[in-house]
Amino acid sequence: MAAGSEKESVRTVCSYCGVGCGMVLDVVRDPADGRRRVARAAGDRAHPANRGRLCTKGATS
Repeated sequence: MAAGSEKESVRTVCSYCGVGCGMVLDVVRDPADGRRRVARAAGDRAHPANRGRLCTKGATS
């Protein structure tokens, strides 16, 4: 993560299949251009569909 960037965790749903697994994305704002980028994707442990686990497609999204 670049110095001076803000990190925000965003809860969302994976869109690769019909299961709708819960995901938590760590989003950072690039200080150079101000755009938000996903720094990390992880399974949402509180989501009932996947309990924190992600398949290969979801983990590499």
